[in-house]
Amino acid sequence: MSIPALEPKAVWTNFLSICGIPRGSGNEAAIADWLLLRARSLGLEASQDAVGNVIIRKPASRDREFRNGVVLQAHMDMVCQAANGVDHDFKRDPIRPQILADDPDWMLARGTTLGADNGIGMAAILAVLEATDLVHGPLEALFTVNEENGMSGARGLKPDSLKGNYVLNLDSEAIDELTIGCAGSLRANARLELPALPAGPGLAWIELAINGLQGGHSGVDIAKQRANASRLLARMLTGLPVEIRLASLVGGNALNAIPRQAEALLCVPAASLMAVQAAVVGLADEVRRELAVVEPQFSCGLAPGRAAAACLSPADSQRALRLLLELPNGLQSMDAKLPNTIRTSLNLGITSLAPSSSGQFELSLGLLVRSSDEAEKLALAATIEAACQAAGGRLERLSVSPAWQPEWDSPLLKTACAVFKQVHGAEANLTVTHGGLECGLFRPLYPRWQMVSLGPNLRFAHSPDEALHIPSVAEFWRYLVALLRELQ
Repeated sequence: MSIPALEPKAVWTNFLSICGIPRGSGNEAAIADWLLLRARSLGLEASQDAVGNVIIRKPASRDREFRNGVVLQAHMDMVCQAANGVDHDFKRDPIRPQILADDPDWMLARGTTLGADNGIGMAAILAVLEATDLVHGPLEALFTVNEENGMSGARGLKPDSLKGNYVLNLDSEAIDELTIGCAGSLRANARLELPALPAGPGLAWIELAINGLQGGHSGVDIAKQRANASRLLARMLTGLPVEIRLASLVGGNALNAIPRQAEALLCVPAASLMAVQAAVVGLADEVRRELAVVEPQFSCGLAPGRAAAACLSPADSQRALRLLLELPNGLQSMDAKLPNTIRTSLNLGITSLAPSSSGQFELSLGLLVRSSDEAEKLALAATIEAACQAAGGRLERLSVSPAWQPEWDSPLLKTACAVFKQVHGAEANLTVTHGGLECGLFRPLYPRWQMVSLGPNLRFAHSPDEALHIPSVAEFWRYLVALLRELQ
């Protein structure tokens, strides 16, 4: 079956259109313009605020004018990740979704993230706005910018922009769940400046690369013990039996994605090149055995490198690698009250060692702390800062997002659970996600809001393996329509 033939047709038609518009974080102008044009073509009130969020209003159905207003919310941007060897310009090229030939219940993109996070939520909202046969109270659609890279859209929202009392966030990833809370976050950069030196004679330049890791979402996948390519590369470099001089090290490109690949340019004593080659083979075999279950596609490549103008000394090379390895990373603690729920984690999402404008080298480590416990989040940040200072570096705190705490007794949640059972024939699983949702930032702005998050089945978000479960989209739509009808 082709994608345009899928049901509900309005949702899939909108999703295909959205996939055709590049919309990485910070590049939402085109998708925002498209949303405004769509709204005006439907005769709906539409506006854009100072930070780029789009708000569209649809009047209530007949005799539903005095019901509580509902805000349907999704974010416009997507995480941009391409598979190894795939050349994709996310600022110009469309996403190309396809139905899996050997499993037609699933949809992926060709070599990139699919962007169903959160394109399918946007598509469902547009289908509601277009529909003439749905029953609902007053509706507002809120499409935010830059959710995936700091949530600046939610941060910039004004407290008088929206009138509704109920919020349906359409950014969850499991059809059998209603999300009623999320972790807070802290984004930071660890920076360490190091002297640049000429490489000198008698050295051989090589490139060492890690590829084939699964990566994934740094919230929902962080407890799966997947390897971090940047840290794995640092581990292998420190395991080499000779002095090394680093000239560059790069890994990952998003704070909220676990790095899948990393590479380093370095030089070693030319007389020791064969020993280095043998050591890399041995280290790679060791890692391959260790990660056989969680990272079956791990690969490690060693190749001749192009000589750089400058590099680090052997001592500073080890200093940089030690900082990279000594920082906490991954799962830190589980929630004692909620079974199988992560409380605190840390992801090293972006690593860059490169010459700076000062003429020195700078090691920059992009970090994302997540926690549902504010004190534990700040304590972990303090631990990171202490490690940076001990290495002679500094920690820059970029942004902080509060956790969204559950409201177990809200009228919205009670109605959502009752309708869920009517539609699905089973009780909803109420969850607090370790992923970040904008609801935590909405709470201080709109304390009256009651909020629930829902969505179809989505797996491997923030990676080129991102996959959307096609049958669950129809279930998601049926539930959304029924919930809008029943909300008082």
